[in-house]
Amino acid sequence: MSQVEVIVNFPERAARNEEAFRGVNQQIEAGARRHGLDVPMPFHCECDREACFARIDLVPTEYQRIVDQRYWFLVASGHDDPRVERAIEHHEAHTVVEKIGEARAALDKEHPQERHQN
Repeated sequence: MSQVEVIVNFPERAARNEEAFRGVNQQIEAGARRHGLDVPMPFHCECDREACFARIDLVPTEYQRIVDQRYWFLVASGHDDPRVERAIEHHEAHTVVEKIGEARAALDKEHPQERHQN
């Protein structure tokens, strides 16, 4: 794969990677809700780094607040990537980011979510 292909496909690859971790985190949040838990739980960093295994301790209701916004993602502090997102909130252990540009378009194309449609 050429460097040009890597650069062109980066927003789509980033969106796929982030959505994969989003799915895992939604399972964690759903399990906590089912069992009535509202204590810090280890959520996965939803950054665009392929080899990231960072965990962020967060109460499920706070994670749900983030996921309720279609383009917001939870990333470990310092894992935000200005090529595909902008920081919305900075916290000690994590940052809430919003997808922008091509990464945002890739989310809509590859992972449409009716509940977030206007």
